[in-house]
Amino acid sequence: MRRFALATLSAALLPFALSLAGCASSEPPPPCPPAGTPTPLDNITLFAPGGGRDLTEVRFSGRISSVQAACDYDDEGVDVDLAVDIRVERGPADKSRQADLQYFVAIEDGPGNITAKQVFDVAVPFEGNSRRLARREELSLRIPTPADGFKQTRVLVGFQLTPEQLEFNRRQRP
Repeated sequence: MRRFALATLSAALLPFALSLAGCASSEPPPPCPPAGTPTPLDNITLFAPGGGRDLTEVRFSGRISSVQAACDYDDEGVDVDLAVDIRVERGPADKSRQADLQYFVAIEDGPGNITAKQVFDVAVPFEGNSRRLARREELSLRIPTPADGFKQTRVLVGFQLTPEQLEFNRRQRP
């Protein structure tokens, strides 16, 4: 009797067990494409109009402090959920109490081969006596499977800088 009950139960659960077998693969899922910020694009400094570039002329400075990614692959590509942590500090020349910044997310498929890029606006209001704020931007993107797979795919996140801001960042690095 017990044997029959287990056989009946096994037959009833066989389709369910087979569907789970696809979920419990012996191979781990592939890792997420690496996500990060290129060094000269991880900081931004906004100065007051007029050309001064000393500390008293700083309106805001910002830094991308971390980029985290979670992925879900399927047969046609990967869905990537990104969390971008941005830290912003008011400078002595700030009058507006709001930092308006832009950052980008780009897909690189091999060194220097940008296949997609999107720029995002961020407004960071400073309330009360706040001088420093942290903000998390969350977004999702879809990356179709490249012809040669995801071996060289990277997700790049950085501030959208003017040529002057980029040069300023390069001069600040040793």
